[in-house]
Amino acid sequence: MGTRMDQMKQFGARQAARLITEMLPRISDEKLASLVRLGLWLSNDPEVVGAVQKVLKLIETPQHPTKELFRRVLLYLTPRQRVRLFDTLFNHAFFLGGKRRDYVEEHDGFRPPFIMILSPTYHCNLRCKGCYTLGYGTRPELPYEVVERVLNECEMLGINFVTVLGGEPLVYPHLFRMLESHPNIFFQVYTNGTLMTKEKAKRFADAGNAAVVISIEGGERETDAWRGKGVYKKIMRAFEYLTDARVLVGSSATVTRNNVMTVSSMEFIDKMISLGSIAQMYFLYIPVNGMADFSLMVTPEQRNHLRKQVIKIRNTRPIFVLDFWNDGPYVQGCIAGGRRYFHINAKGDVEPCVYTHIAVDNIMHKSLKEVLNSPLFRSIRRRQPHNPNHLRPCMIIDNPHVLREVIQENHPYFTHPGAEEIYTVKSNQMDEYAARWGKLADEVWENEYYPDGTRKVDPFELEEARTEPAPDLQEYASQCGAMLG
Repeated sequence: MGTRMDQMKQFGARQAARLITEMLPRISDEKLASLVRLGLWLSNDPEVVGAVQKVLKLIETPQHPTKELFRRVLLYLTPRQRVRLFDTLFNHAFFLGGKRRDYVEEHDGFRPPFIMILSPTYHCNLRCKGCYTLGYGTRPELPYEVVERVLNECEMLGINFVTVLGGEPLVYPHLFRMLESHPNIFFQVYTNGTLMTKEKAKRFADAGNAAVVISIEGGERETDAWRGKGVYKKIMRAFEYLTDARVLVGSSATVTRNNVMTVSSMEFIDKMISLGSIAQMYFLYIPVNGMADFSLMVTPEQRNHLRKQVIKIRNTRPIFVLDFWNDGPYVQGCIAGGRRYFHINAKGDVEPCVYTHIAVDNIMHKSLKEVLNSPLFRSIRRRQPHNPNHLRPCMIIDNPHVLREVIQENHPYFTHPGAEEIYTVKSNQMDEYAARWGKLADEVWENEYYPDGTRKVDPFELEEARTEPAPDLQEYASQCGAMLG
């Protein structure tokens, strides 16, 4: 009976994309909710079920823009691209991948994460101020044979969502070979946008299993100050090339003390939507590159401002928003160390996360299964969450004492020169930052959140969201065309 039910579910997952494509011209709010509920039937994975339930709640909330976000995506993609998106992301990453992760957990005693972060190269045509990779240099690059083996092992373990970082991924000579050789993996490719061409955009579109996220730090002034003169104009062309080819596009900002007010503004978000972005990612500047500049870190008040702005954006704008640190309540704290993701850098070192530059294993010498269940990763997972206040999730900037304990217990090596400075000679500065944010975060947690991380309902906030609806999608281009230059 169980086998037959699984077969029925697999058949349902394969048909979901075609069902959505057929229903699109006449889809209603009720039918959209029904399609989302399909995910509850197709999966027993607690991560998947939890995510589906949260999305369903938003769709069923009157006037919430999540419905328009779904329509943006569905109307933007061609019929073939819709099928490819739902087959890779919905069927393989969520449903079939969840089944494989269940199997590994049952037989090997640990659950593989949903996402792998892969930096196949540190080659880059830019040298951005404050980049977290500066300590590695630009020489390291993984042989394609290693990348191919790792991706094959990912599929065996049920990891069908891979984020590609760098360096600059478009410099990696085997990027499109990766995408085309693994049609059942959904790739999220972060790029500075300066090397995008019409031909490359078409290859992304033809592959159909990738979203491209463009790094942009605000308007022209902020972006060029961080990335170099003339970069902003090249980014604008990259958006044009990708949207003309109907590639899923997102935007990403490194948030510093200097640009936080700009990138968290409604004007910036409306500009990103007008350019075609369906997702905005926020990543705080973290001083981990061996040249720590604490003056670039957002203040506690700025970090809280970003948190509040993200809530407002989610309530009024049809765009998915990820605030990597302030979203701790949604994932119950730190997700590093293979709990939900991990990082393989361009030297093959297996790091707990993109910003935790320590390792005990190199993927050149061990299997993916071995490194995910390493003593280092188990040590981190055993301590999660690192703080009962999930607004203080990070073991680098929020709970630095935890990471020092992990280092003392496991004796890892630092993955580039200078990576140790924030744990040794500059540890006091990290502790001071954590204490200042902790004081404010504890006040916010007490006033706005229940102990399980659920936000307390604020009627004024909901009313404020309703009184400031997003502009009609058809008018975005004309209303936002002049924003931010």
